[in-house]
Amino acid sequence: MARRTRYRLDRVTVEAGEARPSTWTFGGDTVSGTEQTYSVRDENFTGRNQWVFLVRTPTGRAGRVEVRPRTTPNVKAWAELPDRSITFLQATKGEARGKWYCKVALADPTGLKSRDVIRADERGKLPAWFDVLKGRMRMKQSVRTTRGNDGEDLVVLVGSGDHVAMIRLFFATKVWILKERIALGA
Repeated sequence: MARRTRYRLDRVTVEAGEARPSTWTFGGDTVSGTEQTYSVRDENFTGRNQWVFLVRTPTGRAGRVEVRPRTTPNVKAWAELPDRSITFLQATKGEARGKWYCKVALADPTGLKSRDVIRADERGKLPAWFDVLKGRMRMKQSVRTTRGNDGEDLVVLVGSGDHVAMIRLFFATKVWILKERIALGA
C-alpha cells in the first residue's frame, strides 16, 4: 500500500481579500448577502498549491454559509471542485448553540456519487488529518433538531464567522480525499 501524505490543517494558510455585497442561488432560491474572497496556500504541497476561495454569508440568521473554491491548481483530481461546496448552518441546541456546523461529507473519488456523508459510528474510519477535529465532532441531532433521518450524521463545529476553519474543512473533506483517492464506503 502506498504511503499517504501527512496532511495538516494548520499548513493551509488563508488570507482575506475583497468582501462585497452579492446575490447567488442555492437550492433554486436566490440568496443575498456578502461574498468574501480568500487567497489560500496549501503548504502540504510544494507546488500547485495556490487557491482562491469564496465564502458566501447570507443576510439574516436562517441561511447557510457556503464555502467553495473559485480557482484551483491545475491538478486533474481537483478539476471539478469549483462546482462543489460545503455549507454551514447555525447550531441551535445545547453547548453548540451559536456555533456553526457542517456535515462530514467526503468527496467520492470513484465518481459514482457526489459525496459520502459520514455517520457518527464511522468516525474511526476517517483519515488521520481528522484527528485534530475529533473534539469538535458531534452527531447532528445533538446540535440541531432534525426532521429527517440524518440525526446520526457526523458534523464538525466551528466558531461563528471562522472562515479560516471553514476553508480548512473543505480541504479535509474534499481536496485531500480526492488527491489520495480515499473511499470509506469501498
